Amino acid sequence: MQLDSTIVGISTASGLGAIAIVRLSGARALEIALALSHRAALTPRHATLSYVYDSASKPIDQTILLYFKAPQSYSGEDICEIHCHGGAVCARLVVERTLELGAVCARSGEFTKRAFLNGRIDLAQAQAVAGLINAQSASAAQILVRQLQGEVSVFVEQVRERLIELLAYSEANIDYSEDLDEDTSLAMSQKIESLHHFLQVVQRDSVHRAGAIEGFRLCIVGKPNVGKSSLLNALVAFDRAIISPLAGTTRDTIEESLYIHGTLVRLIDTAGIRHSEDNIEQIGIERSIAAMESSNIIIALFDSSRALDSEDYAILEILKAQENAYVLIVLNKSDMPSALDSQSRALLTQTLHTLPRQISHKLLEISSKCGKDEEFAHLSPHKVFDAIAKVLENEQQSDALILSSNYQLTQIQSTLDALTQASQKLQSGELELFSYHINEAISAISAISKPYEYTQMLDAMFGSFCLGK
Repeated sequence: MQLDSTIVGISTASGLGAIAIVRLSGARALEIALALSHRAALTPRHATLSYVYDSASKPIDQTILLYFKAPQSYSGEDICEIHCHGGAVCARLVVERTLELGAVCARSGEFTKRAFLNGRIDLAQAQAVAGLINAQSASAAQILVRQLQGEVSVFVEQVRERLIELLAYSEANIDYSEDLDEDTSLAMSQKIESLHHFLQVVQRDSVHRAGAIEGFRLCIVGKPNVGKSSLLNALVAFDRAIISPLAGTTRDTIEESLYIHGTLVRLIDTAGIRHSEDNIEQIGIERSIAAMESSNIIIALFDSSRALDSEDYAILEILKAQENAYVLIVLNKSDMPSALDSQSRALLTQTLHTLPRQISHKLLEISSKCGKDEEFAHLSPHKVFDAIAKVLENEQQSDALILSSNYQLTQIQSTLDALTQASQKLQSGELELFSYHINEAISAISAISKPYEYTQMLDAMFGSFCLGK
C-alpha cells in the first residue's frame, strides 16, 4: 500500500442499521467525494446533505457528506465521510463508485496506521484504539480511553527521561574521568533500583488486572461431586451444566459468560480434580488445573457434609501455588449436617490466610441447590455472586496505570532485563557496557510508543484491526 494513495473502507459494522459510513483518506479524498456527489465544494467540518451518483449519473443514495481537511483529521490526511443508509447495498455501491474514481481498498487498520505514521497518534494510542473496539466492559473502556488520551505515552516519556539522565551520568564520566567516584556510583545505583522497582510494580499490576481489559476468567474447582456444576447453574440462572450424583460426570471444562456490574466474567466449570485411571477423565482433570492457573478468580469448592480427604488436601496444595488469582474458599452443602471438625475448618482457614489474594478472609458457607428455600436463605449461592462483585468493583475503582497488550508487557520485561545487566556492569565499573545496556533499556521502553524501527511490526500489529478503522 502506497502512502500517497487514497484509501476507502466501510467504517461501520456489516448488517442492518440506520446509517453506514464510508470513509476516504488521502490526497484525492476531496476530489473523489466531489466527483461522487457532483458538487463544486465542501466546507470543512460542515455536514452537507447531498445525493451521490454512479457512473451513469443515476442517484445511488441520499447521504450526508463530511470533509475533514488535513492535518486536522483522524489520519492526518484529507478525510471525507459519506454517511449513507445502512444495509447490504448502499455502502457497497458507494465504495464501488469511489474505486472507479481512483480510490483503493483500505486494508485492516490502514486508517489508524496512517494516523500513526503521520504523527497524529503514537503506537500506544493506536493500540488503545484497537482495544476500545473490542472492549468488553465499562472499566476496560475507561482504562483504554485514558491510554488514548496519552497516559501510557506520558509514562514512557517519564521512564525515558530517567534513563537518559543515567546515560548522561555515565557518558560524562567516560569522557572526563578514569574512575567513577563512590558517591556518583551509589546515586546511580539507587536510581536504577528505584526505576527497576517502579517498572516491576507497573508490570505486576498490569498482569493482575488483565481481566479488567480482557474480561475476567472465573474458575470453579474442587474434587468430584462437591457441587461445582450446581453452583455454575445457580450463578448463570439456568441449567447450563449436567448434574449427577456420579463422580466424574463433568469430564471437560464448561464455559459460560455473564456480566457482573458491567464487567464480563467467563465462568468455567471444571472436571473434578482427583486421581483417575480413566484416560478421558484424566485429560479433563489436566484441563481443570490449566484453567485454574490461567484464571483471575478461583472459587475452591469443598463439601462440608464430608470429611476432608486426600483429594481435598491436593486441591489446597494447588491453591497455595496460585500467586496472581483472587481465591474464594466455599463450603457447599451447608444445609446438611457438617462432617468437618474444628481441625479441618482451621486448616481451610489457615490455607486461605496464606494466599496472597483472598476475596474473603472467612470461609463462605452456601448451599448451591437449596439456597432458594426460605429455611436456607442465609446459604444462598448468591453470596458467591456478591463476593465476586466486590472484587470487580475494587478492580474498577483503581486509577493505576495498566498496560493493555502483551507487546507492551514484553517491552517492559526487556527494559527490566536491560536495567539488571546495566546494574551489574555499574558495580564492576564497566561504564561503556553500562551505557550500552542503558541504551538497550531506552530502546525497549521507547518502542511502546515510538519505536525506532517498526516497518514489519506495523503490518502485523495493525492487521488485527477491523476494516475501515
